[in-house]
Amino acid sequence: MLPHRIWRRRLLAAALVIGACHQIWRHGQDYVFIDKFAEVVPGRIYRGAWQQDWPMHRLVRNYKIKTVVALAHPPESPLAVKEKALANELGFRWIHIPIVDHRISGVSQPLLDSLERAANALASSKNQPVYFHCHHGVNRTSMVQIAYRTLHCGWTLEQATEEISRDFGLKEVAHGPDYRQMAAFYNERVLPRRQARLNQRESNGLSLNAAISGN
Repeated sequence: MLPHRIWRRRLLAAALVIGACHQIWRHGQDYVFIDKFAEVVPGRIYRGAWQQDWPMHRLVRNYKIKTVVALAHPPESPLAVKEKALANELGFRWIHIPIVDHRISGVSQPLLDSLERAANALASSKNQPVYFHCHHGVNRTSMVQIAYRTLHCGWTLEQATEEISRDFGLKEVAHGPDYRQMAAFYNERVLPRRQARLNQRESNGLSLNAAISGN
C-alpha cells in the first residue's frame, strides 16, 4: 500500500485540478458562448448579457444585428468604451442608455425617462434587428422588455411581467433597479398615453359623426 502521505498528495492534486477546471469553465465560457441570449421578437429584437468580443462578433454576424442598446455602466467605463469601439469595428449602431437608480426614495423620473428611451429604441424599425443588454442580462434587460411590451405592444403590466417570470425569472434586489419599479412606469408613462389615444379616437369619431350629420 502506498503511504498515507502520497494518497493525501494525490487527492490534493486531484482537488486542485478539479477546482482549476471549474474556474476555467465558469469564467472561460463567457469568452466562447453567447451569454444569456434570447429572442424577444423573431428576427427583430434580441436580449442578453454584456458579451465578450468573440461571442459578440458571432452574435452580430449570425443575427444581422443593426443596433446594440447597452443598459449598464457609465460612459467612461472600460466595458462601455470597449463595446463602443467594437461598434465602430463591426459597423452596428451603439445606443447607450444606462438604467440607474439608487432606491433613495420612490422611483425617479430619470429612471422612467431612460426606460422609455430604451423601449422606443427597440420599437424603432430603423434600429432592427436590435440586441439589448445590461451587464448580467437580468434586471435592467427585463425592465426594458416590460417597458417595450406595455408601451408599444399593448400588453398589460401583468402580461409583460408574466412573460419575464415564465422565461427568465423575476429578481428582486435591495439596491438598483428591478421589475417592481415597473408599476410606476406603467401608471405614469403607459396608461396616460393609452388614455390620450382613446380620447383622440373618440374626438375623431365625434367630429366624423358631426360632419355626417351636417351633410
